[in-house]
This record gives sequence, structure tokens and C-alpha cells, in this order.
Amino acid sequence: MKNRLQIYGILWKQYLFKYKWWILFVLIFALAAGVAGGKSVHKESDYRGITAGVCWSDEKGRQLLTKLEQEKGIFKFQGFENVSEMIREVENGTLECGYELSWDFYEELLNGKAKRQVTLYYSPASSTHKISFEIVFVNLFEMLSEDILRHYLRENGFGNGTGEDVDRLLALNKQYAEDGSGFHFVYETTQEKEDKAPENLNSFRGCMAVMMFLMCLLGLGNALEQERIWKALPGHLGRQAKSGYIHVAVLGSILTGGLCLLLQGMLSHRVSFSKEIVALLAYAVVLEIYVRVLNLFIKKSREVYGLLPVLVLGSCLFSPVFIRMENYLPAVLWVSKIFPTTYYLRLFF
Repeated sequence: MKNRLQIYGILWKQYLFKYKWWILFVLIFALAAGVAGGKSVHKESDYRGITAGVCWSDEKGRQLLTKLEQEKGIFKFQGFENVSEMIREVENGTLECGYELSWDFYEELLNGKAKRQVTLYYSPASSTHKISFEIVFVNLFEMLSEDILRHYLRENGFGNGTGEDVDRLLALNKQYAEDGSGFHFVYETTQEKEDKAPENLNSFRGCMAVMMFLMCLLGLGNALEQERIWKALPGHLGRQAKSGYIHVAVLGSILTGGLCLLLQGMLSHRVSFSKEIVALLAYAVVLEIYVRVLNLFIKKSREVYGLLPVLVLGSCLFSPVFIRMENYLPAVLWVSKIFPTTYYLRLFF
């Protein structure tokens, strides 16, 4: 046991001496990425979106404002009861634009009087007020649509616009569509697509996963380079030393990558220590098995170094490092299982 500990101590010293500059470079990279990530988080928290005002005078205006306040996007809508106050906010740049809803605007729109029911105020410097049109009027027409249908049914002799009246109208629509006696068009809504993970992933974690894989491969190549030294050692000592070196290479890569991830996560305030540590332990097991299986088929360091470009580029391309390639090419999912980085990164989505 004492001899084994001494061997591991020597192997760790050798590993740290060989890769000290590589480890230092990766730590500096993680530090820079963490600082940049922290700044972006503060910018995101400070960003409150583009504010637009809505001045309402009656209950329907209040209902429209409530719907607009629930909208999720770049626009944030703020209510006003005094139009002068809203205009002043537009003039001083606090609001990007402002909508004034006239008294009884809803009823006037139902009666076909569309002019001067909604007034838009904006400054000459405004560049995004036109984008707010869609949000405001989509919500307004959503409110109007049911009342317009009921009004149409009443005017055309379909009763009071109840469910039975709607069924009668749909039956006539089907009849006229099938016999070709009238113009026919159909609105269809598409089914909701299944939720997919976003294409843009945590690229820093992906790069660290590839880096840890690369360090393991370099460790295997270095172990094969020292094959003569292992064979010169007496008894089982050579095999133990070689196996220990591979083990040290895997643990060293995990410790380096894990330290970088935790450092970057703390600086950018985006880290879950428990999940990160569990994922790294699982990745260590996967890398240990992968490298040892690879060693069963590859006996020369030259062959390992020859495979490095294929394995590293394949990991970047087929594993979810930058994008999920299987979203575009489903067959890639099977190819990605060749690379250990895939199993690690999939633990996070």
C-alpha cells in the first residue's frame, strides 16, 4: 500500500510538471470567461425592456391594458389615466411611445368607426414604436373577435350568437363549400411543436468537456510513449504504474476542468455546485472507461495522436457543444454517442 501511494505521488508530480502551463492557461481562460459572464448577467438584470404607455378611459381600455401587461417580450406596458402625463413621459424619453384609448373606443370599433379611436404618441427619435403596433392591435382584435362574430350572427338572422347559432353557421359553411356554390376559405392552426432544448447551449461547459477529453487522450499517448519504462519495472509494478498514470491523467483533467467550471460559475453567478460535482464524477467514470477501452485496441502513441483531430473535432461537431446537431440531422444522434463528451453534456438538459 505504501509503495502504491509513493508511485501515485511520483505520477502526480510528473503529470503536474508536464501539464503545468496548460493548466495555468485554462485557468486564466476560465477566469476571463467568468468575469465576462458576470458583466453580461448584470447587464441582463439591469435591462428592463422598452416601455410603452397606455392611457385608458373606460373598462374596456383597462381590460386591454391588463392583457398588454401580461405580454412577455421586449415591450413593457405601463398604464396612465392622464394623457398629459403620458405625453410628458414620451417627450422626456422615459416612454418609447404611448397609446391613448378614447372613451367608448371599443363600442365605436364594433360599430365600424375605426378612425381616431386609438391615438399613438411618439418622439421623432423613436425607432421601435412601429413594432409595438402588432402587440397592441393583436390583443385588441383578440378582444373584438368574439363580439364581431356575435354581431355578425345577429345581423344575418342567426339568433343571439349562441353555441347553437354558431353550429348552424358552420353547417351552412360546410354545405356551401361542398356544393361549390360559394367562395370558401379555411383558417387552420398548426399543432404546438414539442419543446426542444435551445440550440445555443453553454459553450464554455462544452469547451471544457472537450478539453478534459483531450487531456485524457494526451495522457494515454504519454503513457504509451513510456511503454519501455513500464516494461523495465520488475513484476507487476510496470502495469500498475501504467494503469496509475492513465488514472492520474483522467483525474487531473477532471480536476482541472472542474476547477475552471466552478471558477467561471462563481464569477458569472451561474453555478449549481451539487449538480456540477455529480456530473463531473459521472464524466470521470465515462472517461476512465473510454480511455481504457481505447487502450485495448491502440498500443502506440503515434496512433493516439493521429486520432486526436478526429476525436476532438468530432466532439465539437456532433456533441452538443455549440448547437444540437440532431435538431437538423436526426441521424447525428447515433454518431454523437461515440464521443464521451455527449454523455456529460446531456446531463444538463
